Amino acid sequence: MGKGISGLDSGMSNVYSSLLGGGGTAGGAGASTLLTDYASIKNGSYGKMMKAYYAKQKAEEEAESSDSVSSKSKKTKDAASSSAARKFYETASKMSGLDYSEDNMDELYDKVSAFVKDYNSMMTSASKSKNSAVKAQADALNDYTYQNHKLFAKIGITMNSDRTLSIDEDTFKKVNERTGATNIPTLTTLFKGVNSFADKAADRASRIYRAAGDGEAVTSSKAKYAGSTGSISSGDKTDDVSADKGTSKTAKDSASAKLADTLYKSVEKLGTMTIDNDNKDDVYNAFSAFVKDYNALIKKSSNSVNSNVIKQTDYLKNLVSNNKSAFSKIGVTLNSDKSLSVDEEKFKDADMSKVKSLFTGSYSFAEKMTDRINQIYRYATQGESLNGQTYTSQGGYSAAAVGSTLDTVM
Repeated sequence: MGKGISGLDSGMSNVYSSLLGGGGTAGGAGASTLLTDYASIKNGSYGKMMKAYYAKQKAEEEAESSDSVSSKSKKTKDAASSSAARKFYETASKMSGLDYSEDNMDELYDKVSAFVKDYNSMMTSASKSKNSAVKAQADALNDYTYQNHKLFAKIGITMNSDRTLSIDEDTFKKVNERTGATNIPTLTTLFKGVNSFADKAADRASRIYRAAGDGEAVTSSKAKYAGSTGSISSGDKTDDVSADKGTSKTAKDSASAKLADTLYKSVEKLGTMTIDNDNKDDVYNAFSAFVKDYNALIKKSSNSVNSNVIKQTDYLKNLVSNNKSAFSKIGVTLNSDKSLSVDEEKFKDADMSKVKSLFTGSYSFAEKMTDRINQIYRYATQGESLNGQTYTSQGGYSAAAVGSTLDTVM
């Protein structure tokens, strides 16, 4: 913002005084000042002073303009990326349910080819988006794809310079002439089960969809497409198993799913809002909502009728516990039941950069947390489709024990 005339006079007076010595005080001061002014104009000091002053003003205005544009760009709706992300989410979510047997290689090739096609459409749109949050999620997915490029190369999938993928049918269906081995183990590692590449790519698609549209989850009832996990309605009921009959890996838990979706939105709000020392009231309000939503989820899901929901909730609580020190620095206490409490005064006295580091950026606490929340949601809604999958002691999916570079440990 530019200064008014009076502000400019005052500012120039201060700058002038500091650079040129200010002039006299009593008799003869006027003549002395005129001589000083003349000397400063003649030797170029006055001109340099003016240039420096207006350069500073311009820099401040450009910084304010940049901040404003950046804030608006995060909220820019992007119908193309939203539509492409929804389509890819649908494709990626179905990969886990395929028949990964050697006799089904032709169908697997068709399904993986469709996966590649929809991946390319989403990445092309998202990478060109004017929405900075959409582009950030596309960047993260591209990085994760690169982390697995060696596995993809084994099945004939190549990363291109424009962020798209290409698939070679001969390599995909290749059988080792000496051993008779096929690419099935690698395909299973990449595409089958929770924490596979396809599963995490679906999660990124969900984030792109949310950022590109109205902030709704891709699985919400308001979304145009309800993915394989299904949308949750108030009429959903736990099937087959009730709380007083013990737990089951396949029991659906609509209440936990709803709370997981609510917490997901709270985490994402903190990740996309401006977090700085000039915005402490808004940050505190958003953080308080996050704490409330987190506490509600762990209270309910810790007693879920679905044993996998309970297990994933334990991993979520451990993740929070591992960040106990970081939370204490911003006035947040980890209670004995793993719930959180926030002290408003201590929170607002804290440096907001510490909050920002927890909730923004790749591999941040928030990013790991949303992965866990998403898994709670999937278990609470998918039931039978996830039965029989096994996990490591850290909660990672053990689909195949051959050469996986997947980040299965949060």
